[in-house]
Amino acid sequence: MVCKEWKIRFKMRKAVTFKEFVDYISNEFSNIKILNNIREKIKLLRNDPFRYSKEKLGKDKYGNPMFSIEVTGDIRILYSVDPKIV
Repeated sequence: MVCKEWKIRFKMRKAVTFKEFVDYISNEFSNIKILNNIREKIKLLRNDPFRYSKEKLGKDKYGNPMFSIEVTGDIRILYSVDPKIV
């Protein structure tokens, strides 16, 4: 099954919308290379969150499968996918 469009939702205390997330990472990370890496990984996740996942981490509190994608050696993006929406 192929999904035509993926929706990214943020579940953070400091960021709920994409704009808030961009503001948050801009304030937290002053290094332009890290910001660009985060932006590139978000673009990859928008295209296909399953294709670029490095490891399956189990399930989130709603029972959805969780994955991670590496940004740098120390920074990873953890995310889950709702299979009912896919």
